[in-house]
Amino acid sequence: MLFGTQYTTSEVTMINRPYPKHVVAAFTLLLVPSLTYAMSGMEVPQSGHTNTSSSLSKSMGEPINSSESEIEMTYSADGKTVIFVSGRQGSIPSPGVPYNFDIWMSHSVNGAWQAPIHLGPGIDPTVGPNINTSAWELEPSLSDDGNVIYFTRYEPGNLSTGDLYVTQKINGVWQIARNWNDVPELPHINTPTGEEHCPIIASDSLIYFSYQQPGVTQDSDIWKVEKKDGVWQKPESLGPRINSPYRDHMHWTGLSKDGKSLIITSTRPDMGSRGGHDEWISYQNPKGEWQEPLNLGDTINTSGEDMCWTFTPDGKTFTGSSGPRDSYNHDMMWVRKDDVPLLKNFEPIGPPPNLLANNKKRSGETE
Repeated sequence: MLFGTQYTTSEVTMINRPYPKHVVAAFTLLLVPSLTYAMSGMEVPQSGHTNTSSSLSKSMGEPINSSESEIEMTYSADGKTVIFVSGRQGSIPSPGVPYNFDIWMSHSVNGAWQAPIHLGPGIDPTVGPNINTSAWELEPSLSDDGNVIYFTRYEPGNLSTGDLYVTQKINGVWQIARNWNDVPELPHINTPTGEEHCPIIASDSLIYFSYQQPGVTQDSDIWKVEKKDGVWQKPESLGPRINSPYRDHMHWTGLSKDGKSLIITSTRPDMGSRGGHDEWISYQNPKGEWQEPLNLGDTINTSGEDMCWTFTPDGKTFTGSSGPRDSYNHDMMWVRKDDVPLLKNFEPIGPPPNLLANNKKRSGETE
């Protein structure tokens, strides 16, 4: 018992695990009721959607947020371009479902985000046609040189159909997106019956990704695939401690530079869950085994849906989406990394590398 607070068996077990000292200290702070909620007088995020609970996160505001859903933002290496997912006006309708999701891009001019550009057909060819379709395009990320966008494409409304896709800029024009299985430089991990999504490209020889396959995974689990002697190997699960019977996945910059800490999004209902999707962090033990995650706490997580958070290139700001429970009505939010106790010592990797090595010489300049 700390400061008069009674803990569950799982919480006591967490405290007794051999986590780094700064992690134990931060987790202790998260367990103190007086510190886990935004203090009185803190600004409550203002947006077009209802906030489900107080937190330190703030809305990114217009023009990034709209009256529709905004989720899954990532940054260019210089921090002056963002790509994210939105269902705002101008997105391509998805037949048969109430939501549609497309990739949008915004540039920062004199410190202000400009009106987002839709990456779809019939727009300025210097931005590129045919990335967005009537399918759902989700989870995008720009490569470190700005010449590749990795993303996931789904049949509308069916999250079991996700496949990984990539599009490349050649001579200044974005090309038609290709399935990873059709690209020699990428691992051929898409399957006919499973969901492959939310990768973290740690290097040109290590990729973490989220995987759902009936009869193989519990729900969406976290896996990895490695390249050895120039050949991509058979993917492997990260194990039963980091994965749960619920939906577990990641987002692009959620791996630490030393490769020993991993931020995940999970719907697991126990171990300190605030409800819905929450952000969590897992650590490797000295044997290299991933451990049960710790909840990042009320600085970010609410009783609603908090998912797919990522870092700005300087590693100082954490951004992600938040919205009501069981809803896609999300806004993009932000919080200072140092305001999240378990993230104070977390040094994130940057944007993913451009793995299309054979085509680099033909690639145009970044946007």
